[in-house]
Amino acid sequence: MIRQTAAVFLAAYAAVLSVVLGTLAMSLIAHLTTATWFRSFRPHARRVLRSLPVLAALGVIVLVAMPVLFPWFGAGSSATDVGHYLNAPFFVVRFIIYWIAWLGIARALAATDRLAESGDVERAAARYRNVAAAGLIVLGITMTFAAFDWMMSLTPAWVSTIYGVYWFAGGMVGALALLGLLASRAETPADDLDSLGKLLLTFILFWVYCGFAQYIVIWSGGLPREVDWYVVRTRGGWAGVATLLLFAGFAFPFLLLLMRALRRSPAIIAGLGVLLLALHYLDTLWIVLPGVVAFTWWTFVLCALALGIAGAGTWVSFSTRPS
Repeated sequence: MIRQTAAVFLAAYAAVLSVVLGTLAMSLIAHLTTATWFRSFRPHARRVLRSLPVLAALGVIVLVAMPVLFPWFGAGSSATDVGHYLNAPFFVVRFIIYWIAWLGIARALAATDRLAESGDVERAAARYRNVAAAGLIVLGITMTFAAFDWMMSLTPAWVSTIYGVYWFAGGMVGALALLGLLASRAETPADDLDSLGKLLLTFILFWVYCGFAQYIVIWSGGLPREVDWYVVRTRGGWAGVATLLLFAGFAFPFLLLLMRALRRSPAIIAGLGVLLLALHYLDTLWIVLPGVVAFTWWTFVLCALALGIAGAGTWVSFSTRPS
């Protein structure tokens, strides 16, 4: 029961964090590419990024739960092929490094925002490019390794090099969905909503591509220790979740976002944002919980409670109106 609760919290934490880090990545991409359409969404992105310190504090729960959560904890360096990597001291060190990097990037971006608001636009533009270029590289590396550490290591005998990219892609879909939902409450130009909708479609395709690429490689190899990861996720209740993710998370929004008129509708973007955020959480549950937590009604009660804990502090930190 303790491990079940810890795993459910980890899934909720990872889902919320990926959306916030996806928002950080989107902000950096917009500055690096000088995307003028993103100006309508930038105040909302700044509000979301204010939740990072809250999530850093909540991460302590993951560290406290390490002994019951991770099967490699205390097993010694010879327990797995990567035993020298999966050990408690090094795990904590990496955890701290990730958060120093993420908070540092967000702080540098906020400092550049203040520089731009002071009127030094030319200097701010150069700093935006530098922060965005370096920040995207660091963010990509740290998010990949965080996915390996916090989620993939729940089954230390199973590995996938695309696992971290899949988590990042899902986080980007969630981030764009959240920005679309927040912006739908304001007077956002239809052209900007259209641009966000097209980018959302792009990352939905990227997300499903990453999932398919991982599946087809493992299916082609047919190795029992790799296939087992999918076996528990395509049987019983989890098979229904996988089917729902495929049709409601990919096919439906794909067809919807192909239509320009719908991409320009605040109501459609808001509704789709709610759906995609819910499905991103369900997707995170699907990659984290099977093999660790049984599929029961109590599981989803715990999931709702864990999402409330991880999401409440996050929401409070950016629920004030943008400046």
